[in-house]
Amino acid sequence: MRKFSVFIRMMLFGLLFVLCLLSGCKSQPLPEEAPGPEPISGTFKPPSFALAFKGVQAADPANMKVLFALEADLPSGSSAKIASWRVELDGQDAGSALSLDYPQTDNLSLDSTIPLSLNVDFGALAEKGLAPKENYNVALIAELDYSTPSNLTERVEVRSLAAFPGIQPPRFTVSEIAILKAELINTRFRVALKIDNPNPFPIDLSAFSYTLYGNGMHWADGTERNVLRIREKSSLEGNIMLLMNFINMNRALLDQITRLEDVNYRFTGDVQVNTGIEYLPSFSDGFDISGYSRVLDH
Repeated sequence: MRKFSVFIRMMLFGLLFVLCLLSGCKSQPLPEEAPGPEPISGTFKPPSFALAFKGVQAADPANMKVLFALEADLPSGSSAKIASWRVELDGQDAGSALSLDYPQTDNLSLDSTIPLSLNVDFGALAEKGLAPKENYNVALIAELDYSTPSNLTERVEVRSLAAFPGIQPPRFTVSEIAILKAELINTRFRVALKIDNPNPFPIDLSAFSYTLYGNGMHWADGTERNVLRIREKSSLEGNIMLLMNFINMNRALLDQITRLEDVNYRFTGDVQVNTGIEYLPSFSDGFDISGYSRVLDH
């Protein structure tokens, strides 16, 4: 009986072996992996922004343009635009005394460069207590909205510092008016004039024309052609000679002058100022001085 059981088990193993051979019993292959994305050629190019100071332009000491250039190097499909800007003068907010001009383009893209012109009104700055100065340090800060190729928006800040010397016009003061010689119809006057140069560099004055009024009436006028040099932070005092003719003047004015009374004067004129500064080598400046002066007999 025991031998019969062993025989039966051997028969069953043999049958299973034959079935495996007939059915091609073997392991199933693993499923193939899906192909991954092909590698992207090249590398991502990050955006680049730069704000650079380019120089100063001025027609007179009171108004000037500080020039900048905004450069943008952007990847394809992205863009940027100026969202806001502000100006600091020597670390202080300059506020509404300045304005900024630039091309009204909607967006910067790829390799873009746009000029920016900062308009400086020194009269408005003086009212804020920020002028005049010997040297200026102007910081322009611009905020840009940068849009990525995937339409994400980021805020980027760029800034640039401009440093340049300040220029102030000369200052004129009449110290006295004196009679040099009185005649029947003519009187010669000497006007003592003081000219101050507040700048840290010398200036030259040329093409100096002037008019003197006394008690609201025209007294005399003239022109000086000699070039006057005034050293830095110094003053120059000189005399201007005038000839007054009384033929067409009011008799009361003649009597007042001959009696050597005080005169309510007004002294006006124009002068060409040469500075030697690159952005404003010369400019025309006007002056208008009024006050009272004793008419001295010399």
